[in-house]
Amino acid sequence: MLRLILKGKYYYHVFQQRHHELLQQDCLCEELRKKLMVKAIYHNSKVVEIGSRL
Repeated sequence: MLRLILKGKYYYHVFQQRHHELLQQDCLCEELRKKLMVKAIYHNSKVVEIGSRL
């Protein structure tokens, strides 16, 4: 059961990371681009953290 929850969290963070990276590529505003980069980095760290537990 715990493994299923971890897999759900893992895929959520993978999706969010890729989503923010795509938005960042199309963004024209530098300020918003930096915010999206910070969010993508956060989700990437969560992917690595959860992936190590799977």
